[in-house]
Amino acid sequence: MGAAGALAIGAAGAASAVTVEPDWEITGIQFVNDDCSRNEYVVDATFTGTTDDVGGFDKVRVEVWDDGELKDYRLLEIPVGSTVDTTSFLSFVGLYLSGAPGVGIVLEDADAAGDPIGTVDWVDPFFPTDQEGPCDFDVERIGGPDRIATAALLAQRFIMADTVVVATSQDYPDALSAAPLADQESGPLLLTRPTHLPAATAGELTRLQPTSIIVVGGTNSVSNGVVDDMQDLVPGATVTRIAGPDRYATAALVAAEITQDSTAQVYLATGEGFPDALVLSALAARENGPLVLAKADRLPLATQAFLGAASFDDLYAAGGTTVLSDDVVNDAAALGGATATRFAGADRYETAALVLAEFPAEGKVMVATGEEFADALTAVPVAGRTGAGIALSRTDNVPASVMAEIERLTDGFSFPLISIVGGEAALSSDVYDQLLALFETAAEPPAPAAPGSLDSNLPQD
Repeated sequence: MGAAGALAIGAAGAASAVTVEPDWEITGIQFVNDDCSRNEYVVDATFTGTTDDVGGFDKVRVEVWDDGELKDYRLLEIPVGSTVDTTSFLSFVGLYLSGAPGVGIVLEDADAAGDPIGTVDWVDPFFPTDQEGPCDFDVERIGGPDRIATAALLAQRFIMADTVVVATSQDYPDALSAAPLADQESGPLLLTRPTHLPAATAGELTRLQPTSIIVVGGTNSVSNGVVDDMQDLVPGATVTRIAGPDRYATAALVAAEITQDSTAQVYLATGEGFPDALVLSALAARENGPLVLAKADRLPLATQAFLGAASFDDLYAAGGTTVLSDDVVNDAAALGGATATRFAGADRYETAALVLAEFPAEGKVMVATGEEFADALTAVPVAGRTGAGIALSRTDNVPASVMAEIERLTDGFSFPLISIVGGEAALSSDVYDQLLALFETAAEPPAPAAPGSLDSNLPQD
């Protein structure tokens, strides 16, 4: 597990509907500085679904507690009658060495609404490995000198990953469909040049040593030589390529790899321009929905074939009628007997704000440029780990409609975090100052409990 603390859990807890294999595992790391600590935990568990909570799925929650307070959780849906390997990422920013020792990790059976109804198993305390490193709240920047380096910095937010997804840095369509796949696989989305594997990307592959590398796009996007270089770097990995004869067929093949949950949704974007689709890709990832591409005036055959075979109740499209005509959106929805919803504003930023409004407030948001595609899309799997929404900004100014959504997503949280994705050439210091001003009147975080003053991180009766 490298530098991260790891613990295998043995005996199961109280009997409940969903069941877990006894060797579930926690990996944890705590980045510490003088002011606070940034906690990150990866919980790998194998669940078997036994009770139909909703739509043929058994729901379970993976939670992290500190000093009697629920800090973060992930809601999983396990198909009834199936045994599924899962990876859950939990994170929070807190003050170091307060209250009870370590943290508590709990597996809870959940009802149809996602509320806990019985404990499956737990460990308390679990001690992460401490490592000196960044701990920010309010506003941080994750940005390298170019899009490839920024993607690699985002990948560093993964303390481990079994799967890495790789797409070209030169054009958007492959990354657009690859981002939800990377999120599903609990791994980063890295970028490469078509005929050369960049050092930053190679460095992350070497660090993570994934067991699987998924390349999205044909040989014009990622050459066989680059694939060979990745295989040489990670000789134990299985390297697979997902590629069709064009961007529409590739997107349909990637969409077929997405495992839908109990809310069967499909997302439709244009294959002729990226601006309207960036936040839609993030929403598709959050909702475990496939994303497919269309032309402005027609559905390509590959997209038709996928939609005709898919099962979905709702279809969401981004952009106005010049981007995707009403006939295209309605025809796409009709193939699944679904209801169509369109997100369309006066420009790309208003459209992005309308999509962002679908994200619940969880205290975190990532902000990327709306002028280029790469930063927003490589941020998607990182945002998916923390529950963050993705907002788009102009280079020197956050549009008012987007700013209102950012404020909604972060208002009232003790440790809100806005992550600016990209260097100052992408989003200037004026954007940083504009976002930081949201917290000028924010209340101070509550004082922590005294060290050693609590016996347990879990709530006590």
